[in-house]
Order: sequence, then structure tokens, then C-alpha cells
Amino acid sequence: MKIILLGPQGAGKGTQAQRIARKAGAKHISTGDIVRAEIGSGSELGRKVQEYNDRGELVPDEIIVEMAKPYLNDADSWILDGFPRNEAQAKALDAALEQLGVRLDAAVALEAPDEALVKRLSGRRQSESTGNIYHIEYDPPPEDGDDPGPFVQRKDDAEGAIRRRLEIYHEQTEPLKDYYARRGLLATVDAEQSIPEVTDDILAAVGDNV
Repeated sequence: MKIILLGPQGAGKGTQAQRIARKAGAKHISTGDIVRAEIGSGSELGRKVQEYNDRGELVPDEIIVEMAKPYLNDADSWILDGFPRNEAQAKALDAALEQLGVRLDAAVALEAPDEALVKRLSGRRQSESTGNIYHIEYDPPPEDGDDPGPFVQRKDDAEGAIRRRLEIYHEQTEPLKDYYARRGLLATVDAEQSIPEVTDDILAAVGDNV
């Protein structure tokens, strides 16, 4: 199984990637984790990425793909989470996979209305003492003192910031659904369901490849 998870912020890509990885014995490849690990390793690529970050510039697609290549080549099954985010990145990924002789099995798009995602994300609170994430409605901070807090809303979870990120998703990333649909690789899943239901639907969508 070699699949990409697409979807807006708050749709649960990271959660689902971890669950699918455990159930299917696949490698969860998060580009965010790869970038942080590369920087931490002090490698030449890591130093390049750090230089872009220090200048406040986006890391070029080619560098992201170069860092991901070993992970894409080493695992028999993988779930790619957080990449690609636009058509240029999708084409760079296609070229890398072709070079590696690796075939993509599916692109699974997690879908949910913007208002549901705004509610989900804007309700998150993070403990400044433990770093744990809670939700004021679905998973409130404990009242028994196990986590002393204080519990704060991160700046990127403010409603205005969420809506801006969703705009960028609709402009840049959502068109990838058509990109993969034209190749017969797209599956869509309702992300408003419970977490286990979403997992089951993803597995059903890619069942032949598990």
C-alpha cells in the first residue's frame, strides 16, 4: 500500500495516518517530521532547510522530495501525510516515484465543511505546562489537577487564522483531487464521521492494496 492523504487542516490526516499505519503495517511518512529530523541531524540537506527557515522562505519542493526519497524507497507500504500541497509538488513527487520505480496506489481525500473544521480547530486548547492538546467541547482540560495548565489557544487556532489556512487549501491543495481523479487514483472519505468510521472507510477505499 502506497497512498497519499489529502485534506484541509482539522480533517484528521495525522490521526488517520497513524491509525492506518498501525492497522496495515505501513510506514507513516510525515513531511513535517522528516524536515525536523533532517535539521536535527545536521546533514547538508538539513542545513539548507534551516537556512530557508531562518530567512523566512519556503523550502523548495525539490529539497522536500529529496529528503522524503529514502523513506519512500525503503518501506514496502507507506502513507504520505502533508505532501503534496499543490500541483508543482505533486509533479515533483511523481518524478521522484518514477525515478525510484515506485507506483502510487491511491490519493485519499478527507472531506468536511469549513464550518465544521473551524469549530473543531478553534476549540482546541494547549496546556502550557505539559503541551497536551484538549478541546473545550469534545475533550475538555481535566479539572482534577492532573494537568495544571494554563490552557491557551494557539495563535494558529484563532478563527481568522484557520479561515485563512482553509482559503489557501481551497486555492492550492484542493485542485489535487482533480489531478489524481484524472488518473483514477482518487478516493474521498467523509471526515465528519467518528475516527474509527473514517479509518474503516479509508481501509475500504484502498482495500485491494492493503
